[in-house]
Amino acid sequence: MKPREFVLTGVPRAGTTLCCELLGRADDTVALIEPIPVHCLPLGHGEAVAEIRRFFEAERTRLLEAGTAASQQVDGRGTDNFFDAERRESDGMRIRKASLADIRIEKPLSADFTLVIKHNAAFAALLAPLATAIDCIAVVRNPLAVLASWNSVDLPVRSGRLPAGERLEPALAACLDAEPDALERQLQLLNWLFGRFSQCLPAERILRYEDVVRSGGGVLANASGIAFPISSLSSRNASRLYDAQACAGYAERLRRDDGAWRKFYGNEDVSCVLETMRAGG
Repeated sequence: MKPREFVLTGVPRAGTTLCCELLGRADDTVALIEPIPVHCLPLGHGEAVAEIRRFFEAERTRLLEAGTAASQQVDGRGTDNFFDAERRESDGMRIRKASLADIRIEKPLSADFTLVIKHNAAFAALLAPLATAIDCIAVVRNPLAVLASWNSVDLPVRSGRLPAGERLEPALAACLDAEPDALERQLQLLNWLFGRFSQCLPAERILRYEDVVRSGGGVLANASGIAFPISSLSSRNASRLYDAQACAGYAERLRRDDGAWRKFYGNEDVSCVLETMRAGG
């Protein structure tokens, strides 16, 4: 049997880390969260994909020989979220808990084990050639919940920037440079991300976060062909950490937006999340 490689991408803060953690529960499977130094990838897309393939091979060898690999982790283990679900910094931003380090994989692995690697922005920028070279799934999420999450964390998306994607896609960087308003830049990012996934992947390979949660991960297992234990999951679309008043403004702006996200969500989906936020989750 040929060793299987699998890449996971999606909208930042859309549940890709959760999906990676779920896939990593499968037997004979290792799922790594953002282990590649994407800021060092070649700018040419073909060369970048070749470098990603080499990274897969190197980590596969290291896992088989030493039982370790690089991944975002918390206390030496994988995580389903980079940020703390409860605590905030003094400036109101959520506290980051994950960092990149080697983790040890304790379960037995065959020579042809499945290796999953997740990156959002860089893999989205490279998706056209990447998806023809390696199996791929993308995860999307209700745009209001995405904006709420982006504005609750100290990441470039809070300012409407996506450095790893912009580096590999200069046209995206130029569009963002030309827009002075942070919320408008965020909407441009949503349009770019949703549009990229729609253009490069078949519909069955684009999963909605809400469906992943509702199915306990079942839709992810079906789409990937990777069998892992199905469990109860809770949606964080209306987290109490989100600013409901600010979200009302985001919702109003989304209702006037005709971005690529509308292929997956409508105004009613935006309104439903907003009402849940107002009701306190």
